[in-house]
Amino acid sequence: MSMNVKELLQKYSFPQTVIDIFEQEGITTLHPPQAEAIHKGVLDKKNVVMAVPTAAGKTLIAELALLKSVLHENGRALYIAPLKALASEKYHDFKRKYERLGISVGIATGDLDSPGKYLDKYNVLIATAEKVDSLLRSKSTWLINNLSLIILDEVHFIDDEHRGPTLEILITRIKQMKPGIQILALSATISNAREIAGWLKAELALSHWRPIPLKEGVYYNERITFNNDSVRLVKEDADEDLNKLTLDTLRGGGQVLVFVNSRRSAQAASRELCGSVGGLLNSKERILLKDLAKEIANDPGATKVCVKLADTIANGAAFHHAGLTPKQRHLIEDYFKKNIIKVICSTPTLAAGVNLPARRAIIRDCKRYASGLGSVYIPTSEYKQCAGRAGRPQYDDYGEAVIMAKSLSEQNALFEKFILAKPEPITSKLGSEGALRIHVLSSVAAGYVHDINGMFDFLSQTFLAYQRRGLNLIGLIGEIFDFLQQNGFIDKSGFRFFTTPLGNTTSRLYIDPITALTLRDGLRKIHDGKSFSDLGILHLMACCPDSEMLSVGKKDHGELEELGQRVDDELLLKPADLPMLEDAYTFYATLKTMWLMGRWIDEEKEETLCDEFNVGPGDIYRHVESAQWLLHAAGNIAELNHYKKITFVLATLRRRVRYGIKEELLELASLHGVGRVRARQLFSHGYHKLQDLKLASADALGTIKSIGKSLARDIVAQAHEPTFKSRRFAASAPPPQEAEPAEWKD
Repeated sequence: MSMNVKELLQKYSFPQTVIDIFEQEGITTLHPPQAEAIHKGVLDKKNVVMAVPTAAGKTLIAELALLKSVLHENGRALYIAPLKALASEKYHDFKRKYERLGISVGIATGDLDSPGKYLDKYNVLIATAEKVDSLLRSKSTWLINNLSLIILDEVHFIDDEHRGPTLEILITRIKQMKPGIQILALSATISNAREIAGWLKAELALSHWRPIPLKEGVYYNERITFNNDSVRLVKEDADEDLNKLTLDTLRGGGQVLVFVNSRRSAQAASRELCGSVGGLLNSKERILLKDLAKEIANDPGATKVCVKLADTIANGAAFHHAGLTPKQRHLIEDYFKKNIIKVICSTPTLAAGVNLPARRAIIRDCKRYASGLGSVYIPTSEYKQCAGRAGRPQYDDYGEAVIMAKSLSEQNALFEKFILAKPEPITSKLGSEGALRIHVLSSVAAGYVHDINGMFDFLSQTFLAYQRRGLNLIGLIGEIFDFLQQNGFIDKSGFRFFTTPLGNTTSRLYIDPITALTLRDGLRKIHDGKSFSDLGILHLMACCPDSEMLSVGKKDHGELEELGQRVDDELLLKPADLPMLEDAYTFYATLKTMWLMGRWIDEEKEETLCDEFNVGPGDIYRHVESAQWLLHAAGNIAELNHYKKITFVLATLRRRVRYGIKEELLELASLHGVGRVRARQLFSHGYHKLQDLKLASADALGTIKSIGKSLARDIVAQAHEPTFKSRRFAASAPPPQEAEPAEWKD
């Protein structure tokens, strides 16, 4: 089933400028799944679920739908992406293509408690589900007023335990507020796509067609046995099987993605492949990779992980996992897309992230460790995500997904478990008490529901209720209303519930009500005269359900027990105050998390922290971001309770966490381009305050290590800005959720 794009655009009266854009992009014919979506009515305002493999053209259908919505109906299109990286990718692509048509494109992924009023000027808004949910909580009616189309990218993320409940609530809320809105849901092929379509009252465009045919097979004993009964012999002069499979692909001009079960394995596998990959690079590629490796290794905050990454990159391979900084991950992805980096070794999280196709996807590890269960098989859906990355459009005639087996019997088992099996069905994750507690409160706070019956009516429209018809929703809702009322989040007037100031603040801050109670109880102890320290406050943040938490191994127990005894007097909450701390593992995890942040603000080297806490730079980034937000939330709750002195303490600590510095460096670190490392260097050369820098010459500053002439001139200019201090030290400003901490800006 083929369809001419120009004829389609003319049929729907698109202007010639739109036709010209598609011709410039080389898009002349629709793929069969795209034609199926058109036949299902996506351009006729019908709801459509498009469940097709990776690279089969979901985004193009989304673009056609949003262009028609904006240009023909004078409406607004909302594009919801599950991850910030995906949202950013779509934003830059849509902006490049369509702003010439007068279509304004905006992106919203940042501060969760900012109202985002400026966003109402965009025809197309690309955002994460969390950001849109926060806008609706703040009663941003402008978002819904002109909304004519909502595009749900990767709608199967409803199955994600962390992001799924918010996405599901958001979809239900928009359907309730705008009953006639068109919904286009995009997904990889899932086994219960028809169930999703039924919930959304949508047509289903289901296809297994791929623009690049995919062969799936299992490798054992130098042979790949594929699902089409073909066999490929892999005869390469290499010691390890992974090297053989990689060389077999690279010699044919392909690229490789290797999926393993842990970060450590990703790093080890990339080192293992360096020799094989490096020998096949041409001179131009070597120069480009050497420059990239220098950029990563010479960063002022470079750690051992960064140096290891630079070493592998210089040889054309890289590892990719959540322990890297966003900047490092972006560089790796960019150079891989340009076919300069040839191999990426990654944990499966990459498969659910940005679009990175390769000729061959090697799934080396099909098992991983699960607490209490030992080594278990990964879900079939996870394998399918990894396999779907095989095949580069415009480069390859085919893609290969290869699982590595260790024995003949395992080869047969892997075929049955992964290649011949269907992915697990998508299920709602909204049924947990924690998720319902958060969203019941937000519904009351935003004025969308006023009583238990109203909440029941709303939740009856969720995927949870559609999928689990016999669920006792009314009982669950009643228990949550009781909890919220007993703990001061909501109150009752007649038959109607309304939120208290604590409930409003909790909802606006986008935190779990349990987090709000934890912060309130700890801050009250300070207000009542309990002695405290920075470590005590950081431990309070670590006790919150919304906190990023470090994992604890058996070897940590002795050291953490000693730490707990040393800081016992400084802790605001102990096991007697907080039942969850009675669990030894949880208590140790809060101590370890506190200790990491304490060492960070004491200016411990990032490299040392990575080594001693077994984390990567990206992990520190996430802990810094989490602690900043919780300190911001604590400040709001302190202000709500009129603990004025505490708000100043929290604001100062929050800024210290942001930069990773002692208090004496706050003025210096807040200078653009400075950060923790350069701030300490300036301080050690006698520049302690902005006033000192006003008296300094750019030439003198330029001689300080890692400052340089250009930055020195900029520092002096900033020091003379009359509004600099008030601009940088506004205590009420929330931490910048999108900005990286200064350590990674150095």
